[in-house]
Amino acid sequence: MTIVADERRRDERNTILADDGRRVVVKPIEDWADLRMAELLHNVRSPFLARCLGRTLLEDGDAGDRREGRIAASAEHKDLESFSYDKLKHLPVIECLPVPATPSLVFEWVHGRTMREIGRNELSSSVLERWFDDILDGLSWLSRCAGESVAHLDISPDNIIITEMGNALLIDFTGARILDGYARTPGTSRIFKEGYAAPEIFLGDLLPESDLYALAMSVLSVWCNEPAVILNQATKRSALKKLTPSFAGRLECCLSDNPIVRRDAWSPSSLKPITEKDRPSHARHENRQTATDEDDPCPYSFSTCPFLEVAYILCSSE
Repeated sequence: MTIVADERRRDERNTILADDGRRVVVKPIEDWADLRMAELLHNVRSPFLARCLGRTLLEDGDAGDRREGRIAASAEHKDLESFSYDKLKHLPVIECLPVPATPSLVFEWVHGRTMREIGRNELSSSVLERWFDDILDGLSWLSRCAGESVAHLDISPDNIIITEMGNALLIDFTGARILDGYARTPGTSRIFKEGYAAPEIFLGDLLPESDLYALAMSVLSVWCNEPAVILNQATKRSALKKLTPSFAGRLECCLSDNPIVRRDAWSPSSLKPITEKDRPSHARHENRQTATDEDDPCPYSFSTCPFLEVAYILCSSE
C-alpha cells in the first residue's frame, strides 16, 4: 500500500458536489478490497463512522436498482465479483459534478479536523481516551451489523476526523474488509501504513486486533507530536507515563505482539465486537441481513446515547 503523508488532503482532492449541492467524497470502486463494506457503511448509523451515501453509475446503461449489471472480472474471480456487485446494486445512484472518471462510491463529507491536525495544547489523557473509545465503538458496531469480524486495516491519525461535536470518526475504508474470506482482495494481502501496522500484518495475517495496535500507535503519535515510524520504545514508555495509568495500561495491551492480549484494552462498558462465540451458527454471507432505515437497531443504552445527550442539552436551554 502506498504510504500517504496526509489522508485529509487526499480526500480534499476527491471532494466534489452531489447534484443537490452537498459536498461529498468519492472513492473509486476499483480501489476497494471488499465492496460489501460500502453496503455496510450505507446501512449502519453511528456518529463514529463516515456514511456511504451511494454510488455513481457503474457502467453504460446502468439504471441503479432497476437494472442488474456486472463489474468486469477475471474468470477466476467471476463469482466473487458478481457477489460484490450484488451488494453494490442496492445502493442509490448519486449524480456528482464533475462526474468521476471511474465508477465510484460516494461518501458524506465530514466537517472537522484530522486527529493529526489537533494541536498538542488541546490534548489530554481523558480526551484521547474518549476518542480511542469512539473508534472502538464504531468498529464494534460494524462487526455487530456484519455478523462477522471487521477490520479497517488502515487506521492512522490522518484517517480519524474529530468532528465539530467532538467525536472521533473513522474514514477511508477502502482497505477494510469483512474477515470471512469473501473479500475481493485475498485475505493474505499485506495492507499497511508504516509505523502503524501491527506485526502480524507483515506476515500476511489480517485480524480485527490489528486495528487495536494501529489505533494505539495513532494515539501515541499525536500525543508525542511525531510520526509513528520514528517512535522508539523509550519514547513510547515516556509518553505512556504522561497518561493516566488506566489508559496507559489499555494502550500497552494494544501494543502487545500477541493479538489476544490486545483484547484487554476494551473498556468494561464498551460495545464489544462480535466474536466466534457470539456469531449465529447459521450466519452466511448469502443470507446475512444488515440494518435498514426502517429497522435500525441502536448500539447505545440510555446512559451512553450521544443523541439523547444532545437532545437533553437542547431541551434544557429552552
